[in-house]
Amino acid sequence: MRHVDLTQLERKAWQSYHEDGLMETAFGLIVVTAFLASIADQYRYVAYVALLLIGPLLALAKRWITAPRLGAVEFGPGRKARKLRVVLFIAALVAATALLPLLLGGENWPSDHPTGMGFILGMLVVLAFSAIAYWLQLARIYLIGLIFGIAFGSSILLDMSLPLLVGGGTVLFFGLWRLTHFIQTNPKVSEGASDDA
Repeated sequence: MRHVDLTQLERKAWQSYHEDGLMETAFGLIVVTAFLASIADQYRYVAYVALLLIGPLLALAKRWITAPRLGAVEFGPGRKARKLRVVLFIAALVAATALLPLLLGGENWPSDHPTGMGFILGMLVVLAFSAIAYWLQLARIYLIGLIFGIAFGSSILLDMSLPLLVGGGTVLFFGLWRLTHFIQTNPKVSEGASDDA
């Protein structure tokens, strides 16, 4: 009797479910939107609203694009716990980043020490995405974290937002490319059935 490793099968299913490029697209949009917020002046609130909408839109895209092509997948409690851990970790990291200047010596510390702040912020971003990549078991997120770490660190060091646009745009382009490839190579279940008929 052949032994079936259910844990390995679930891991492969999980990784296949994230081959659609939607996660990279969402990450890229977040950083590009952060760039727009930094230059939008009085219209900055529009960018903040857009940031809040990216998460729900990602969930809807999964339902409209991925599920009809790969089917609905229900992952086990261990996988769900990993997802919850990532959400809580991101929330804690955002809070820690907001409080970082106060912990380091006041609101003026980042502007007085751009090199130190740029290095710290860049390392925080890399470590955050490394943790996300580890918990989600998606190796390409390590590379995304490196790109974003360089982008955020450089934006502080150079005192300009352009690195955010370059980093976010690169990941966004990669995500859209993966999404296009996914749609082309994975027709909807009903479409595939009609073609076979």
